[in-house]
Amino acid sequence: PILWSRITNRRLSNQNVTVAVLSTYQHRSFELADNGIIFTPQSDLVILNYIANYIIQNNAINQDFFSKHVNLRKGATDIGYGLRPTHPLEKAAKNPGSDASEPMSFEDYKAFVAEYTLEKTAEMTGVPKDQLEQLAQLYADPNKKVISYWTMGFNQHTRGVWANNLVYNLHLLTGKISQPGCGPFSLTGQPSACGTAREVGTFA
Repeated sequence: PILWSRITNRRLSNQNVTVAVLSTYQHRSFELADNGIIFTPQSDLVILNYIANYIIQNNAINQDFFSKHVNLRKGATDIGYGLRPTHPLEKAAKNPGSDASEPMSFEDYKAFVAEYTLEKTAEMTGVPKDQLEQLAQLYADPNKKVISYWTMGFNQHTRGVWANNLVYNLHLLTGKISQPGCGPFSLTGQPSACGTAREVGTFA
């Protein structure tokens, strides 16, 4: 796709640009990656919470942006899998299909992600510690602009909404959002995927 060609051109024309690729298997995008990460399926949520914890522990929060623009909320867990109400997995869920949320303090959020240490994350994901740290440092470095791109594999995740929220958390914590060279971008949906972003290389 055109968009990937533009990313490739940017990477190859500037030695200060870093490309990290995350996937459950190795594919052609890894040819460009400075940090190619293969993780255990479903453990991407762990990686994202680890990065959030890294940002907090290293005092890399953009306090001005965070205090002005971020409202933390805690979503429901044990929500089932969107199956028929009669399915055993759905019956076993405490909050099937729930999209409820409640206010959450920063201290509660900090405590929530604190368990996602480097050691635990490496163990759960199968990703070497040095690769995890390199990835977290990109988000935490205030002098680095970061764009996060993802497509349908991420959105059609068993916990796709959670995965999207966790990526946004990283950009909201650091203020790397809604400015040139920074932001989370889901390259999906007919208008922004097939019609423009991936195939044409522009955003509608």
